[in-house]
Formats: sequence, structure tokens, C-alpha cells
Amino acid sequence: MEKYPIHITSEITEEQLQEGLFLFMFRATKIPPHIGVITNGLLFDITSVGPNRGTDVLEFYQTCLKRKNEVVFIALKQTGSSLDMFDNITEKVDKYWKVTEEVSCLNPIKDFIEEAFDIEVNHTNFIFELLPILYDHELIEGVSQLNLSKKLKDNVFELKKYTKEDIDNCIKALTRKESICIEE
Repeated sequence: MEKYPIHITSEITEEQLQEGLFLFMFRATKIPPHIGVITNGLLFDITSVGPNRGTDVLEFYQTCLKRKNEVVFIALKQTGSSLDMFDNITEKVDKYWKVTEEVSCLNPIKDFIEEAFDIEVNHTNFIFELLPILYDHELIEGVSQLNLSKKLKDNVFELKKYTKEDIDNCIKALTRKESICIEE
């Protein structure tokens, strides 16, 4: 399986998460990882059951520490005000609302990036296609990890490249799981 190397360049702190702008990859070693945005201490993403809009990032961080969830944090340059970033990502999360076979968790992220940074990324379908564009535009300030130390080689995390079929299979599995939970 092909891999995309992600260079871990810094340590993450709770203070940074409360002030900065980040993309995050939750369950980074899973296929596919889950992707969202953190801006000034608030987490935004869409899931198969609906959106997270303004969830406290410290709760997320503490839960990930406790459960040993593997997370990559990609610090982005902030080009606008924190209110602009908040409004932008809230609008995108509200637009897509939840993950479906037609909509992945990357959709609101791509729209957010296009508006926030005025670059074309809508043609990307995977995080490993998006990251090189962000690097080319010098928008990535640093990359940190949580609970991945044992899986790094020379401070590099190797993200397994995945396919649209992998995403679809994950969504179908989540949908089956949710329907079972609803029936119980």
C-alpha cells in the first residue's frame, strides 16, 4: 500500500490548540482517517450523524489522551480574523451537515480552505492530495502528533493512502452500526 510521508515538526500544547488554526486527522492510522478543523479552541467537523460545531478542543484533546486516539494536527497560517475563520467553517459545516456516500468529511474543509486562503483545492479528494497544495502555498506552519510516537520513523508519520472505495466502505459500516443502535 502506498504511503504519504508527513513530517512531524513540533509538539502540540493545549495553549496552541486554544489559539491557532489547525486541520486535524483523527484516528490517523485508520483508513480513512477523520478530518476536521480547529480554530481558536473550537473543533468543527461533519460525521455520519451530523456536525460538530464549536466543540471545546480541550475536551477532544483530553479524550484523545485518555483513549490513546492517534491524531495529527496541522497548524495553518491564519490569514483572517478568528471571527472570520469561525464564521467560515461554521457556514461550511452547516452546508454539508453530515457525511454521506456523496459527502466526505473533507468537503467542508476544502470549501473552508478555498475561502480562507483563496486557493483552488476542490479537485482534491483526499488529505494526501490537499497537503501538498497547502505546503506549496506555504500555509502549513507546523505538524504535531498525539499518541503516534511509536509509529514515527525519524519524525515521519506514514499516512496510508486510501481510495474512494475505502471511504464508501467506512460510511456504509458507520451507517449499519447506527441503524443497529437505533433499533436497540
